[in-house]
Amino acid sequence: MKKLPICASAVYALSIVVVTVAPLGAQTPAKPESVVERGKYLVGITGCHDCHSPKLPGGMKPDPERMLSGRPQTTKVPSKMDGEVHASEDFTAFTGGWGQSVASNLTPDPATGIGTRYTEAKFIQTMRTGKKPEGVQLMPPMPVDVYVNMKDDDLKAIYAYLKTIKPINNAVRNGLPPPAPAGRGQ
Repeated sequence: MKKLPICASAVYALSIVVVTVAPLGAQTPAKPESVVERGKYLVGITGCHDCHSPKLPGGMKPDPERMLSGRPQTTKVPSKMDGEVHASEDFTAFTGGWGQSVASNLTPDPATGIGTRYTEAKFIQTMRTGKKPEGVQLMPPMPVDVYVNMKDDDLKAIYAYLKTIKPINNAVRNGLPPPAPAGRGQ
């Protein structure tokens, strides 16, 4: 019989003990991620905070007191320059070839956020069609092409998370002309 080095012998013996002590099927299953936790994760990795969260002064770090509340009324919409895209310093307001756009309030505030205006079904429909419930087109830089390809379970998780965050009353369009409804066939 061939002699195994001491390390290999110890590993072999330990593996027999582990298999004997913890037979297959006896392991504790990993705790499944909750739908809300999944939604928080997806909001974080898909860049929602990039535009929908006002930033702390002097940088791109989201203000923890105003997470996902959209364009503050104090943020001016940038001026237009043909052939260019302009963004506000806090990255919540934009001007480009499409016109002006501002980041929406995604908090569950009933008056100014997704609150009572969006049901789960309306939220999914908005992400699939690129049109808000009242027919207004989602505008750049909103990456509609990313969301139309997401699974329903992921969109449901995002919606579930958004319904749990702090409601913030913030009318993002205050002082701006109302957006035009999307044209037919768009």
